[in-house]
Amino acid sequence: GDSDVTRRVRVVETTVFYNPIRAAIRTFTPKEEIIMKEQDKFEISLLQRDVKRITAQVEIAQDIMEGVDNIIRWRSKPLSLFSMIFFVLTVYYVEIWMLPLLGGCALLWSWLYMRYGRGKFETYVEGVANVPYYLRTGRGEGDGNLDEANMSITERFNYIYDLAATGQATLDLVASLAEKIKNIGQWKNPYASCLLMILLCGASIALYFIPIRYILLGWGINKFRKFGMDPNLIDNFEVEDFLSRIPSDPQLQELKEPSRIRRRTG
Repeated sequence: GDSDVTRRVRVVETTVFYNPIRAAIRTFTPKEEIIMKEQDKFEISLLQRDVKRITAQVEIAQDIMEGVDNIIRWRSKPLSLFSMIFFVLTVYYVEIWMLPLLGGCALLWSWLYMRYGRGKFETYVEGVANVPYYLRTGRGEGDGNLDEANMSITERFNYIYDLAATGQATLDLVASLAEKIKNIGQWKNPYASCLLMILLCGASIALYFIPIRYILLGWGINKFRKFGMDPNLIDNFEVEDFLSRIPSDPQLQELKEPSRIRRRTG
């Protein structure tokens, strides 16, 4: 019976020696690779998650740019006035050596707020802030609960097609940006590369004679002034406009194939 079974317990004792200095050094060394791990399997839900992860990064940048645009266009006059004063004081008084210190202070403030923060933002901190950006409500399509078992083959195909199209567009945006920067250095558009070279040399001369803080002050105050006088003014981002003139690798390939050009113009 069970009483006749001899139960043996093996006790394993381990001693861990933790050196904070060695741990800090190892943090900046390559991480050990996991040899035994499960092979990834294709699932629609995983594809949906990964596409949302990609698009979420683009949405974060769009949200930040939209917030900055609202401030510059004086949609909220008290906030815009405070932001302009803060910008002027920061650029005028902050030195370059203070930037790492400001980053460290921001991390310290975030840790203290997440650990001891209380008040009206407590619900937000404990709820929304702890949820990945791509899982928050209103991000992406659907509610995130995908019932693959009850989907027909046609529904699965259409769903995968939509996800693949979204992922393709995002990946094309990232790849095109990297290719445009590469093609500038390879003089694929000689005029644009030559123009950029002249502008960089001119910027170097300007920075030699004019402190960068005054250049930033002039640029920032001019932005607030333009949109303060005309809130509906359509602004342009010069770097984006310049990169739009540079062809990506697929565009260069199309230019090398006259047949494609004839089809489009015909």
